[in-house]
Amino acid sequence: MKMVKSLLLGSAAGLVAVAGAQAADLPVKAKAVEYVKVCSAYGAGYFYIPGTDTCIKIGGYARFDTYINSVGTFNPAIASPAGTIFNGAGAAGALAYPFSDGDDNDYLTRVRGTIDFDARTQTDYGTLRSYVRFGAEWNSQSGAGVGPNNGLYFERAFIQFSGFTFGYTQSFFDTGLNYMLTTPYAGSNMWTTLAAYTAQFGNGFSATLSLEDTANRTTGVQMSGSTAQPVFGVSTVATGLSYTNFQGGQQAPDIVANLRLDQAWGSAQLSGALHQVVATLPWYAGFVPGIETSSQWGWAIGGTVEFKLPFLAAGDSLFIQAGYEQGAASYIGLSGTAQGRSVGVGSIDLTQVGGSLIANGAFYTVADAVATNVFGDTSLTKGWSLQGQFRHYWTPGLRSALYAGYLSYEVPDNIVAAFDFNMWQVGVNTIWSPVKNLDIGAEVLYSKVDGSVPLGQYTAISNTGTAIGSLMGGSTDIWSGGVRVQRNF
Repeated sequence: MKMVKSLLLGSAAGLVAVAGAQAADLPVKAKAVEYVKVCSAYGAGYFYIPGTDTCIKIGGYARFDTYINSVGTFNPAIASPAGTIFNGAGAAGALAYPFSDGDDNDYLTRVRGTIDFDARTQTDYGTLRSYVRFGAEWNSQSGAGVGPNNGLYFERAFIQFSGFTFGYTQSFFDTGLNYMLTTPYAGSNMWTTLAAYTAQFGNGFSATLSLEDTANRTTGVQMSGSTAQPVFGVSTVATGLSYTNFQGGQQAPDIVANLRLDQAWGSAQLSGALHQVVATLPWYAGFVPGIETSSQWGWAIGGTVEFKLPFLAAGDSLFIQAGYEQGAASYIGLSGTAQGRSVGVGSIDLTQVGGSLIANGAFYTVADAVATNVFGDTSLTKGWSLQGQFRHYWTPGLRSALYAGYLSYEVPDNIVAAFDFNMWQVGVNTIWSPVKNLDIGAEVLYSKVDGSVPLGQYTAISNTGTAIGSLMGGSTDIWSGGVRVQRNF
């Protein structure tokens, strides 16, 4: 029996050894895959980047626009930023902004796609955030006399950390509120490069100090030869109307500050800005342009308040914005775009009678400062604006917005030929969202420029001191609008 037991134990041991050797040759089971985890710290849509403690949210939109008498962002064809629509690609192709003729397009189309990334990490100093939004677009007309093209589109890129903001984003002078498809002319709404610090005081109260790139707010400096002549050196040429800009190189950023309150009932903000205006001295004053400069500081103040009106319908709200500026025209609006400035407003319709062209409409230039004498001394322009917007939800999937805005622009009182103008707009849109994140909307906008003098030829001084004819003045209006289909994701 002992011999049999020893034999069995030996055999078993041999089998275990063989089995162990075979097991060593088998592949080891892989570790569990680290699946993406939901991050709930910053709201819906965030998830952890695998292997990190950073939460990220990915979004964007696909958009189709059709513009009637307007260009990108439904900017009506009544100012220089909308100059694309003033020159078609036909045989004429020469009468650019502000001349309107049969060579222009009555409608344009654009398709845009963007994607955005919002990455956030919790640190000992608070949340570290970086945000980027960019994309590409297709335009049926990309410039005066130029056909369709594709182009890159850049909207946001900024970093926020411990109260600081660095990058390209909404100016802290503004709130960015807008219920319309268009960017209204009455009211500041500008994107810019900035470095800012925001202090939170609790109970929704905060204050921000921001240094913002002057280039994004600079309009222009216009010269003249005499106080007895118009200060706007506009020359009538086949390619349109413009003025020689004697703006000097930027020397200091705009200094912007705000006080803000956010509550359950809505929000309110008071803003202020300092804007340096640098002028190069002109030939006719005995200076080589760009060699000598002069500068002064313009300024602006603004206020915005938004009231939430849930007692009317869920999502209903009203906001009002007002602003005043001297030497900082961009801060009252005027441009109709968040990425540009207007150097002129108006539209001139051209008709031909026999061999003569008949012009009807309006054209006024816009600048931060104008010259007041033959020595190149400049004075600041000034203006103010007021707008209101109301948004109402008829049903959770159907909403409308109503807008009305007014602005006034004035050249210095010591200019004899004062080309002042007022501008007002009213508009309405309706947007249907049949399913979540899909908007189908249409908008109609009426814009009017009401000038101080009739449209006509006025004597002006060129950049070399020569007397030239300047087509200025008048009043005009335009209906514009369009259709948008947008899917957000």
